[in-house]
Amino acid sequence: MRIVFYSTNSNVFDEDTFKINVMPSNASAFKDFCAVHSDDDFFCVTQKPGMFLPEFDSSEGDTKSQIHYLPQETDTDSFVDFVLSLKPDLAIAMTFWISPYDWLPVSDAIVAEKLEAAGVKTVCHSVECGLNCFDKWRTHNLLAQLGFTVPKAVFVDHDLYFCAGSNREVLRNVYKESVMAQIKKLKLPLIIKDTTGLSSYGMTVVHTYGEAAGYLNSKRNNSNRLIEEFIEGRQYGLEIYGVPGKYTVLPPFTFSVNQYGITSPKQSIKIGPCELPDSLREMMLSLAEKLELHGCAQVDLILDNDGNWNIIEINPRLSGMSYTYASCLGMSLFEMMFRAAVNTMNDGAHNFRSLSLSKGENTADVNKYVLNLKLPLVSESQMKEILKLPGVRLLNQTNDLAAKQEREKGFCECIIVDEQKSVLEKTVARLCELFPEDAIVQQSALMLKQWNL
Repeated sequence: MRIVFYSTNSNVFDEDTFKINVMPSNASAFKDFCAVHSDDDFFCVTQKPGMFLPEFDSSEGDTKSQIHYLPQETDTDSFVDFVLSLKPDLAIAMTFWISPYDWLPVSDAIVAEKLEAAGVKTVCHSVECGLNCFDKWRTHNLLAQLGFTVPKAVFVDHDLYFCAGSNREVLRNVYKESVMAQIKKLKLPLIIKDTTGLSSYGMTVVHTYGEAAGYLNSKRNNSNRLIEEFIEGRQYGLEIYGVPGKYTVLPPFTFSVNQYGITSPKQSIKIGPCELPDSLREMMLSLAEKLELHGCAQVDLILDNDGNWNIIEINPRLSGMSYTYASCLGMSLFEMMFRAAVNTMNDGAHNFRSLSLSKGENTADVNKYVLNLKLPLVSESQMKEILKLPGVRLLNQTNDLAAKQEREKGFCECIIVDEQKSVLEKTVARLCELFPEDAIVQQSALMLKQWNL
């Protein structure tokens, strides 16, 4: 077969100021993947930064002719025409994310629709699925409609909330009054979200109705908002791979939270894999079937204090957990997506200790200890040295050279995997020596000591 891995980008990307460095490289992973599946022809078509796909400046000569980066200004039709020029039998979306709008699942879905119309089989979520997951208010309502437990919430339309400001005929804004009346029926504390924002960026927790009103009346309220009751509990995330009727639910990881009780993408520590209860597995399979997922989707969850699983967010794309799962399973993301699309992943085991993603005799055990933490930015030579530490499987550094605030400049994601917890403890102890002032590294050491999954 001729198979294309593809992804699009709707945004400007300045490669001179934003640097991404993955070790081992995506290019080397793709080369190894192609060697294993030598009976098939594989291609990659993307736009910078092309996350998860082989790097633009890859020196992997054997596969360089199979990797295509199209100009940022390439429109959808031109992108589709290029993919069709490769005469693929199958196209698999390797969707990534961008800021401020996490809408690339929709972009890739539009490409998939056009490829399907041209007779090419695709593995990509639908446009409807992408839109349902893009808008948090739309997601909230859909989950409730499908019978999943969701927190009580109020939607705030930005234009209506401020419409009285420039209208002389209006003496009082009835819409604003109705919003505040609804908010006062919610149980404190509350979490305020941008309905179309990426991940948890911009989320705010308030503990009084006065705080909520102050936020909504301030300049921080610059778009539609979703206000939900804040769910107390432990935060988790997991990924689902496959197509309707053939899904694999991977075991969850637990996430650290910041001082506000929110998981921060730039600071969170992921630890696992945790046990996958039958109830959660069945819940996720039901979600996948009802959304008709095609490919990979990531789900954020909270296990509340009453023992109930709550779906917080659905990301129909590869995620900040994808490299962690690949490292845990000893597979590349190309292999995982290929199996989800062509062979399907074996989801026969309910117990995460025996879960495998199998094709014939090739299996991957997840009976391992895995830690994902964010290190401070380091040099390339430092990355190479850290990669030599026991258990370190992958480093993924993002560096925004144009950022002015230190916390916005980036981090180096470090994934440590081993069958022995002691190996992780020794490696983290070494990282504590290398970064004695870094709070995240120190917190990781503490979480390892308290590990009880």
